[in-house]
Amino acid sequence: MMKPVYILSASAISPQHTFDREQFLQPVMSSDNGKLYVVEADYRQYVNPVAIRRMSKVIKMGISTAMNALQQAGISCPDAIITGTGMGSMLDMERFLKDMIELKEEALNPTYFIQSTYNSINGWIALQTKCNGYNQTFVHRGLSLELSLLDAQLFLTEAEEKQTVLAGCFDEMTEEYFFIKNKIDYWKKEIPNSLDLIRHSNTKGTIGGEGAAFFTLTNERGNAICAIKEIKTFQDAELSEVQSGIHELLQAHHLNPNDIDVLLCGMNGDCRQQAVYDMALQEVPTPTVTTFKQLTGEYATASGFAVWLASEMIRTQQVPETITYRKSNTEAIKNILILNHYITGSTSLILISQA
Repeated sequence: MMKPVYILSASAISPQHTFDREQFLQPVMSSDNGKLYVVEADYRQYVNPVAIRRMSKVIKMGISTAMNALQQAGISCPDAIITGTGMGSMLDMERFLKDMIELKEEALNPTYFIQSTYNSINGWIALQTKCNGYNQTFVHRGLSLELSLLDAQLFLTEAEEKQTVLAGCFDEMTEEYFFIKNKIDYWKKEIPNSLDLIRHSNTKGTIGGEGAAFFTLTNERGNAICAIKEIKTFQDAELSEVQSGIHELLQAHHLNPNDIDVLLCGMNGDCRQQAVYDMALQEVPTPTVTTFKQLTGEYATASGFAVWLASEMIRTQQVPETITYRKSNTEAIKNILILNHYITGSTSLILISQA
């Protein structure tokens, strides 16, 4: 079992007011059209205004969130940069492909191609922080964020002295992406208000979303907000495998279900994916249960928002009513178990505890 890693700071740009704000999830934003787009920040604080003109939204989101996380931690240059993304810069890729067709593959603008690569945000962050260390991007659909955190955990576990890793995730939604995924029943036909999404878990489909989240991680407890104790991932797993995974995770850390104060679920209103959450509610019956995709919509790295949310709940010792699915009398929030399932068959468990 690997050592825990500690979160020094967390930053998120999401469809909610989460970036650089003192109030926790206030005010709450909602949507009636099946799409949740991010509340954009003042990117000029973190990105050169001249360069901004050439950047797509996801690149501005990623750089700003990363730099904000480092700023909160008081770190100018991390020892490593590790990220995860499901789709990368969709907008730049679409622009490049459209230019290929319209210009018959002649006189193409290279900017769209360069920025459409999955690791372009890592490159921008490395240039801005002057980081020459380990730099990696994971593109593994619904497990992209989890694998970036696992890699960060490996990096920090192997280090003999104090090290810091900037780890995070980013994904954007475009009109074309939404249209194409609608053809394979990703989205709900009868669209509810986003805040009512979980109440419609008896029908197929969900709502679309996007966002970015970054964390400054270290291998020493110090002034950490919380600790990531363990990450478990499953692909195309049977319910019994996930059930066993929950038991193994708890046993490895000498916990029983009663020790989990908050179960944070990635329920997305899709009846085809509800079974794994129903199982978890039976296996971990005592805690406060919370959900988050009514605030973010569904996207490959939505679990990054869940990690940000867990760190904020531990930092503030608050569970906002907006995300509460089932309430219990929790005196202190010490252990949070995140369970997320993505439509491509990937499932993850993340245990986050007080530092």
